[in-house]
Amino acid sequence: MRIVYKETGRGSIVLEVYGETHTVLNLLTSYLNTKLVEGYSAYRVEHPLKQEATLYINAGGGDAKKLLLETVRVLIKDLELLREKLDKAVEDLA
Repeated sequence: MRIVYKETGRGSIVLEVYGETHTVLNLLTSYLNTKLVEGYSAYRVEHPLKQEATLYINAGGGDAKKLLLETVRVLIKDLELLREKLDKAVEDLA
Protein backbone atom coordinates (compact mmCIF):
# COMPACT_ATOMS: atom_id res chain seq x y z
CA MET A 1 0.00 0.00 0.00
CA ARG A 2 1.28 3.43 -0.93
CA ILE A 3 -0.25 6.67 0.37
CA VAL A 4 0.22 10.08 -1.22
CA TYR A 5 -0.66 13.20 0.75
CA LYS A 6 -2.57 15.37 -1.73
CA GLU A 7 -3.86 18.44 0.02
CA THR A 8 -4.74 19.94 3.30
CA GLY A 9 -7.11 22.60 4.42
CA ARG A 10 -8.25 23.88 7.74
CA GLY A 11 -9.03 20.67 9.62
CA SER A 12 -9.08 18.45 6.54
CA ILE A 13 -6.80 16.22 4.50
CA VAL A 14 -7.01 14.31 1.23
CA LEU A 15 -4.95 11.16 0.69
CA GLU A 16 -4.54 9.06 -2.43
CA VAL A 17 -4.27 5.38 -1.53
CA TYR A 18 -2.73 2.91 -3.97
CA GLY A 19 -2.90 -0.86 -3.60
CA GLU A 20 -6.11 -0.83 -1.58
CA THR A 21 -9.80 -0.25 -2.17
CA HIS A 22 -12.82 -1.04 -0.01
CA THR A 23 -11.32 -3.51 2.47
CA VAL A 24 -9.26 -1.15 4.61
CA LEU A 25 -10.88 2.15 3.63
CA ASN A 26 -14.42 1.11 4.54
CA LEU A 27 -13.26 0.00 7.98
CA LEU A 28 -11.16 3.14 8.46
CA THR A 29 -13.92 5.56 7.45
CA SER A 30 -16.38 3.74 9.69
CA TYR A 31 -14.06 4.19 12.68
CA LEU A 32 -13.36 7.81 11.76
CA ASN A 33 -17.03 8.67 11.41
CA THR A 34 -17.80 7.31 14.89
CA LYS A 35 -15.23 9.75 16.32
CA LEU A 36 -16.31 12.78 14.28
CA VAL A 37 -19.00 15.03 15.67
CA GLU A 38 -18.99 17.87 13.16
CA GLY A 39 -16.83 16.56 10.31
CA TYR A 40 -16.90 13.52 8.07
CA SER A 41 -14.71 10.98 6.36
CA ALA A 42 -15.33 9.24 3.07
CA TYR A 43 -13.46 7.52 0.31
CA ARG A 44 -13.91 7.22 -3.42
CA VAL A 45 -12.79 4.47 -5.77
CA GLU A 46 -12.63 5.85 -9.31
CA HIS A 47 -12.65 2.51 -11.13
CA PRO A 48 -13.42 -0.97 -9.78
CA LEU A 49 -10.53 -2.61 -11.63
CA LYS A 50 -7.89 -0.22 -10.29
CA GLN A 51 -6.64 -0.45 -6.75
CA GLU A 52 -6.64 3.29 -6.28
CA ALA A 53 -8.81 5.35 -3.97
CA THR A 54 -9.04 8.82 -2.49
CA LEU A 55 -9.64 9.26 1.24
CA TYR A 56 -11.24 12.48 2.45
CA ILE A 57 -11.16 13.51 6.11
CA ASN A 58 -12.77 16.69 7.43
CA ALA A 59 -12.33 17.03 11.17
CA GLY A 60 -14.82 19.87 11.51
CA GLY A 61 -12.16 22.39 12.49
CA GLY A 62 -10.12 19.91 14.52
CA ASP A 63 -6.77 18.36 13.64
CA ALA A 64 -7.48 15.83 10.88
CA LYS A 65 -3.97 14.34 10.92
CA LYS A 66 -4.07 13.73 14.67
CA LEU A 67 -7.56 12.22 14.37
CA LEU A 68 -6.39 9.88 11.60
CA LEU A 69 -3.38 8.68 13.58
CA GLU A 70 -5.41 8.11 16.76
CA THR A 71 -8.06 6.23 14.80
CA VAL A 72 -5.47 3.98 13.16
CA ARG A 73 -4.02 3.16 16.60
CA VAL A 74 -7.48 2.23 17.94
CA LEU A 75 -8.22 0.18 14.83
CA ILE A 76 -4.96 -1.75 15.18
CA LYS A 77 -5.72 -2.51 18.86
CA ASP A 78 -9.23 -3.70 17.98
CA LEU A 79 -7.90 -5.94 15.20
CA GLU A 80 -5.28 -7.41 17.54
CA LEU A 81 -8.02 -8.14 20.09
CA LEU A 82 -10.11 -9.78 17.36
CA ARG A 83 -7.14 -11.93 16.34
CA GLU A 84 -6.62 -13.06 19.95
CA LYS A 85 -10.30 -13.99 20.28
CA LEU A 86 -10.26 -15.88 16.99
CA ASP A 87 -7.09 -17.74 17.97
CA LYS A 88 -8.71 -18.74 21.26
CA ALA A 89 -11.90 -19.86 19.50
CA VAL A 90 -9.89 -22.01 17.10
CA GLU A 91 -7.94 -23.52 19.99
CA ASP A 92 -11.19 -24.32 21.81
CA LEU A 93 -12.44 -26.21 18.73
CA ALA A 94 -9.37 -28.45 18.64
